[in-house]
Amino acid sequence: MASLEEHLSRAVAELQALERVISDLQSRVTTLRVLMNEYDGAISLLDELKKRGELTEVLVPIGGGNFIHAEVKKLDIVEVSIGAGIVLRKSLEDGKKIMEKRKESLSKAIELYENQIIQYAQKADELRRIVNALAARLREEQAKSQESRS
Repeated sequence: MASLEEHLSRAVAELQALERVISDLQSRVTTLRVLMNEYDGAISLLDELKKRGELTEVLVPIGGGNFIHAEVKKLDIVEVSIGAGIVLRKSLEDGKKIMEKRKESLSKAIELYENQIIQYAQKADELRRIVNALAARLREEQAKSQESRS
């Protein structure tokens, strides 16, 4: 009986570990989707500003849900973050291309994580069936053990 309990305990521990991994991957996907939405917004804004031309009035967020009115005077240059607090000055088109490439990379990473989530979820489902079967067998053995004592 101890062996069955050990198997059940190991299966439950493995299932819990898989569920933590799945949760972590889901958090990563959520974070990447937020980043992707930011790039979508930036690219859309650049497209809209390009259509309107220079001297376009915009609202600039200053934090805490507050904004100031500003006027875009030049559209030929964009400052693009390359990470680690480093910003490069690029032409509007080159900056937009960099953002689109990053968005594409994020999309591929999301797809990879989602595929991993599916694989781990299938393993977790299989493990749940095993845990349920082991728990049922353990209950049966415990019931038989109690009957034989009576």
